[in-house]
Amino acid sequence: MNVSSTTATAFSEQRLVEFKRIVEGYLLSIVCICGLLGNALTCVILSSRIMRTSTTNIYIFALSCASSCVLIGFLLTHGIRSTFRAETFYQYIFTRVFPIHVTCLLIQIYLTATVALDRFILICLPFRGQKWRSPRHAVFVVLCVSLFCILYCIPFWFEFTLIKKDNIRVIYVSDIGAHPLFRTLMRKYLYFVFVFLIPLSTIIICKTMIIKKLYTVRRRKRLLGNLKKQNRSSNAINFLLLSIVFVFLATQFPYFIFNVLYSWFGQSLMADLRARQYLAINNLLSVINASSTFILYAFFDRRFRQVGQHFLFCRPLPAGFDARNGVTRVMPSNRHGSIFVQNTKPCPSSINLINNHRYSITVNNNVDDLTKEQLIESPLKSAKSALLFEIEDRIPTVK
Repeated sequence: MNVSSTTATAFSEQRLVEFKRIVEGYLLSIVCICGLLGNALTCVILSSRIMRTSTTNIYIFALSCASSCVLIGFLLTHGIRSTFRAETFYQYIFTRVFPIHVTCLLIQIYLTATVALDRFILICLPFRGQKWRSPRHAVFVVLCVSLFCILYCIPFWFEFTLIKKDNIRVIYVSDIGAHPLFRTLMRKYLYFVFVFLIPLSTIIICKTMIIKKLYTVRRRKRLLGNLKKQNRSSNAINFLLLSIVFVFLATQFPYFIFNVLYSWFGQSLMADLRARQYLAINNLLSVINASSTFILYAFFDRRFRQVGQHFLFCRPLPAGFDARNGVTRVMPSNRHGSIFVQNTKPCPSSINLINNHRYSITVNNNVDDLTKEQLIESPLKSAKSALLFEIEDRIPTVK
């Protein structure tokens, strides 16, 4: 009986090793490498002067950086270990990489919630929350989120330790990690509140309110017969951010369930073969989530594609594109070439027209976030025409 049970255990372990080699080895490593390349391109494009004036792009840039750190952590701790069976390398770096990896995972979770909250403020509270949607406030929020996650994850630096027995290094739970207070607070209650409940409820509530608001606005415009092609850019950004949130929920919710079970059952849960296979699949889903930003951005955002083609293939930006520091290319009616006009210094005749509509402040911070264009469309047309007349009067005529 003991021989048969030992044989069954050895067979199960061999099956687990082969399963993890395929899922956490080959598949996870390929997705990690592709995700690192995509996130690198996303960071390069969003850090340019053309794109970094938007608060949404700042949050996505920070999210891409955190996702890259998550991918590096998965590649070092799971990909290399399962592919090459590098147990010695895994044991050597685990105690150093694991706390950083957990911190980056938490930053990724809270930045995703921040993206959902930022879009909720823009769509559902455009006038009340416009003062919070500036690049300076976005950088401040990213720094605060990162600082909070770092402080929260400080105890995880002392959870595991490396013990050497008979010239073999073994990873053990340290005295701090095995303490009942640590297991109760960090792995149960605080995890459920700060890692599971707060960000997940924020994401779900914001996503529900955004979808409801967009549906109401679209139905109202359809009744008024006011659907225009001009709103496709803003709708694309909305779909982009909603898809990022949807992918996050689809890939991270199974991981949350496993962590909740692990917080209650502890190390005894890892004795089950199915639980370890389920964990391997969850790791692959987390890697897919961290690698999806570039694909979603390239699919939904035409502005992102144009800037990417400009950087990668040296293609010129289209006329009228906000190329640098709010400078817009104006094509006059004569044939003396184009004129570059500084958007941040409008003529006096247009200042009063723009100030009458407070929503234009939000549009100035994020051009793609235009959701109430009909409010300022007619005044801005007269302002632009007055601006062009004033410019043409100052151009010397060529005889």
